[in-house]
Amino acid sequence: MNASEASESIDVGSESSPLKLLGTFLREERERRGISSATLAAQLRMGEEQLQALEAGDGPHLPELVFVIAQARRVADALGVDVNPLVAPLKQQSQILKPAPTPLSSTPPAGRSQPRARLTAQNYTQGGARRASGGSAIRWIGSLALLAGVIAAGAWSWQRGPELAKQLLPKPSAPPAPAAVKPPAAKPKPVIPQAAPVRELTVTASQTSWLTVRTSKGQQLYEGMFKGSRQFPIGSGLQLRAGRPDLVKASLGKGPAKALGPIDQIRWVSFNPPQR
Repeated sequence: MNASEASESIDVGSESSPLKLLGTFLREERERRGISSATLAAQLRMGEEQLQALEAGDGPHLPELVFVIAQARRVADALGVDVNPLVAPLKQQSQILKPAPTPLSSTPPAGRSQPRARLTAQNYTQGGARRASGGSAIRWIGSLALLAGVIAAGAWSWQRGPELAKQLLPKPSAPPAPAAVKPPAAKPKPVIPQAAPVRELTVTASQTSWLTVRTSKGQQLYEGMFKGSRQFPIGSGLQLRAGRPDLVKASLGKGPAKALGPIDQIRWVSFNPPQR
């Protein structure tokens, strides 16, 4: 049975799931070629239990669908068969299960002040008219207040004349105080430069591998086939998962790059910002 015939069995109402059909097809093609599961797993540098779980369609013991698809393509390439018709239903399930991104809020942030009303020519003219109407009365009241102040000042000077004369006479000057001796200025302490904080995680891959990168809070930053080098902001922490963890390496700042793990350990690897 080829992949096209196995794919058609889905459309005729078979109770087998797409994952079961894919695993059965790969197992039958391996057995037809007389290759044991241990031999094929060693050739692909993957765990035999992982290969057996894929052939059995054992979902609870398999990683996410995107990694299952990548593993199935590797096994199919080693056997020289085409599994695209069987992989298509799994791709559709992977897209359905993937959560939609959170929509951006259009509500303006709280606490922002509303713009002040503009001053119109009418407001300015009316305000000037009101000020002009009371100007003459204010000037008249101010003149009376000034005249009353001059009269009060004259009376106070006549009564306090002798005391003012004593205050105006020059007083004997005191001997100058000795100049204070200033202590020598302290030498400034040398400034020790501090290392810049690490803000990015560098991820590299010498060969193509499936890669997913997300924040410690679950926000996805990257998903897809990856090769080369790329930097991701470390923030409060990052989590990486690769289909070939032995090919993907990560490093913080100028630290050494380390692989995400052995080839048969597909799991989430966490990276936290260094403590100061």
